[in-house]
Amino acid sequence: MTHRPASRTPRILMDAQSLVAGLGLVTVLLVPANAMERPSGCEFAPGVEWPELRTLEGGLADIDADFIRRDKEGIAAYGNVQLFESGRRLDAEFLEYDRASGRVRTDGDTRLFDGDLLLHTEGGQYRLDAHTGEFRSINFLVRSIPARGSAASGIQHAPSRHDFEDAQYTTCPIGNDSWWLRTSDLELDHDSGVGVARNATIRFKGVPIAYTPYINFPLDDRRKTGFLLPSAGSGGRTGLDLATPWYWNIAPNYDATFTPRVMADRGFKLGTEFRYLQPRHEGAIDVRYLPNDRATGDDRQFAQWQHRTRITSSLDLRVDAADVSDREYFTDFGSSDRFEGATPFLRRRADLTWDQPAYRLRTRIEDFQIVDPDLSAAGEPYQRLPQITLEAGEYLGRGLSWDLATELVRFERKEDASERPLGTRMDLNPEVRWRHDSGGFFFEPSAGVRHTRYELDRRGQDTGPDSISRTVPHASIDTGLVFERPFANNRRLQTLEPRVFYGYVPFRDQDAIPIFDTGEADFSFDNLFSLDRFVGADRVGDTHQITTALTTRTLDQQTGRERLSLSAGQIHYLEDREVRRRPGQDPLTESRSELALEGRFRIGEAWDGRGSILYDQDAGETTLTALAVGYSPSERARINLGYRQREAGARSIDQTDISALWPVSERIDAIGRWNYSFEQERDLELLAGLQYRSCCYGVRVVARRALAFDETYDNSVLFQLTLDGLARFDSGVDSLLREGIAGYDARP
Repeated sequence: MTHRPASRTPRILMDAQSLVAGLGLVTVLLVPANAMERPSGCEFAPGVEWPELRTLEGGLADIDADFIRRDKEGIAAYGNVQLFESGRRLDAEFLEYDRASGRVRTDGDTRLFDGDLLLHTEGGQYRLDAHTGEFRSINFLVRSIPARGSAASGIQHAPSRHDFEDAQYTTCPIGNDSWWLRTSDLELDHDSGVGVARNATIRFKGVPIAYTPYINFPLDDRRKTGFLLPSAGSGGRTGLDLATPWYWNIAPNYDATFTPRVMADRGFKLGTEFRYLQPRHEGAIDVRYLPNDRATGDDRQFAQWQHRTRITSSLDLRVDAADVSDREYFTDFGSSDRFEGATPFLRRRADLTWDQPAYRLRTRIEDFQIVDPDLSAAGEPYQRLPQITLEAGEYLGRGLSWDLATELVRFERKEDASERPLGTRMDLNPEVRWRHDSGGFFFEPSAGVRHTRYELDRRGQDTGPDSISRTVPHASIDTGLVFERPFANNRRLQTLEPRVFYGYVPFRDQDAIPIFDTGEADFSFDNLFSLDRFVGADRVGDTHQITTALTTRTLDQQTGRERLSLSAGQIHYLEDREVRRRPGQDPLTESRSELALEGRFRIGEAWDGRGSILYDQDAGETTLTALAVGYSPSERARINLGYRQREAGARSIDQTDISALWPVSERIDAIGRWNYSFEQERDLELLAGLQYRSCCYGVRVVARRALAFDETYDNSVLFQLTLDGLARFDSGVDSLLREGIAGYDARP
């Protein structure tokens, strides 16, 4: 029998669905983690029959039952009761509706389904006018997450206020009770966006791993004060390391995170991060403090301030400043305090930038703090007090354009045992260029002049003039061709791209100019088409050169994806290069540069690689070899083979880097990395671990041995537990593996 009552009755479906869906919101007690694809054999709800729905016109409902009785203001349905509205369904053994009081009551096994949420209860009652009600013995399944849970009872005090007793939640399949989130009392207030849980416990394999007697948490995007996920680990420099962050939602535009950290071998350390946001400015202040370090007996601290102010739409102020108590701080705590142990110095700067379409004007104040224990005070960079730069340029049409780079900077030092000079430098570098490009041929000449002036404070050292000017013109011509041919039945396209670059910069004696911030650029394939041998304005390298280069590419015609790229090039010098970084150094007399080779390839979807080689034909040796090959037949499988060798005096390196993520079974992956230095004949980093993927959780354990900044080894064990759809307990494993294994993506 089918009956269509007033459209008001189906509202029991709407509110009951909202009531039970709130159970899943308790998961925001902790930082949520996305569920991943489950292994085979992990069907979430085997044997469960999801009810069929009907599509009905708006405002209408169908009631099917063995028997329906209408008595004045009351409607009663008995036996196999099915109430349908568009997209929702209620099944019950008995349903009674009193239209006068607006009360709906169900008895016996009651099911509510909205296409995603399937709710089972033993019945309950509901007031349609007041939107209040109560259900008993709630069990639910959520198909989309997937997740399941239960509650002894659920009460709706208002459309947006719910209470649950003895509630529990998990994403484990039916029959798998690996983990549960349980709370004796759960209150959800959607108007305020606040939830409260009492006696909340996470149990893993029957063992409680997290507990709080009371916690409140957000139900939406509104932030809420409370504890965040703890982290745990063990390191050779810290011992057992535990941290429990606490988040304070001060105001909609202010918040702070306090992170108490207990290190067995170091003591108690407190980290505080304060963030602020205003319409025109934003920033963060981060302070870490460890009183009376057990290993050194000293107070250790680190502080950083990052700030930005948008003064106008074109004027911007940025500040990034940091300070640390001692040079060994990052050696001991670097990975947890944002800086690695190899950081040579901290940079403090403030930039005021005026940005326009045709130019950018920037004023910078910059200072440094040495944190490398082996770096002397003489190695500290100069302060810039201030540095003013102007970058401008404009396209004039018909291929013609101009660029201008200018700088005015004052170099200072706090103290300097080497008595290096101070000074002011003004640098002007205008350039004009014209480009003709027909697609298969391009021709681009350019010309410019660089004028630099110094006003120096020799500080009593009679080693040269106090005022120096230098003017150096420069010119270049860059030209090339692009030939194309299809092959492999037009599925592939091969190109042949010869290129010739001519450049000229005359010699100017610059030995009297001190070095403030200039170093020699590392040679690479990209340097073949540049006139700059130095990075910085204190030296302008002279050259008279012709570069010849050849590139060939193989492209996929349908996707445009590059499958292969091979390039070779070399500079031929027509004159000796006399400008050197340090006075008295011999000129460079080689008639040709190193032969630069560069390549990339991708075979199918599994193989990829890249490489760079610099070969000195005169010496008959390779000065740089950088090779990397990766094999990834699936998302879970990745092997990286890398080798890097460079001859650079004291900075020479010769090392290999092998890393892998590989499945050893359907649910277990092996993780490893070996970074070895042939030059030092010792390991730089050894990393080995396993990750296990269950139906509803993942475990990752990694052991690491790494050469620290002070030439000693740091041994650590890192652990991570991920509960699908709930939380990730991490001690830094993700960041470690992403940095160490190319192509790695955290999935457990």
